[in-house]
Amino acid sequence: MDSTCDLIIDSLKDEPIGETDYFIWFITDIGIVALFKKNEHFETYSSNVEIEANKISLDITKEEKDYLKIKEKQLFLFYS
Repeated sequence: MDSTCDLIIDSLKDEPIGETDYFIWFITDIGIVALFKKNEHFETYSSNVEIEANKISLDITKEEKDYLKIKEKQLFLFYS
């Protein structure tokens, strides 16, 4: 998992593809990442992250979704 985490963290240094009320969105080699803007409990936003994605024209409804906490950063990873 370390190499996966490294890929994700490196991708967060790139230009985001969009920003919504609660997330900053990035493309990674693994999939799409929704980085939490604030330190919140992921359960609060787990069901609303798809609505947030629609705000920047992303359709992630058919993607697998994982919650990750890497180096104090909270994020959702969407992948096929």
